[in-house]
Amino acid sequence: MSNNILKNAKKLKKQDLKSITGGISGKHDLSLCGCSCSGSVTGPWYCVQYIGCPQVYTCNSEI
Repeated sequence: MSNNILKNAKKLKKQDLKSITGGISGKHDLSLCGCSCSGSVTGPWYCVQYIGCPQVYTCNSEI
């Protein structure tokens, strides 16, 4: 891996941290999110914003 990613990085000051927006806000409980056997996201409406499920997800399959 190259270190080019950090080439232009700078340490944030306390004031800079206050201006950062985004992330999870509110009372979203991600423990309610999951995947169904068909590969669909299950749980409250906001789950699709935070998790993704595999296209094919099998439950209780014996291999």
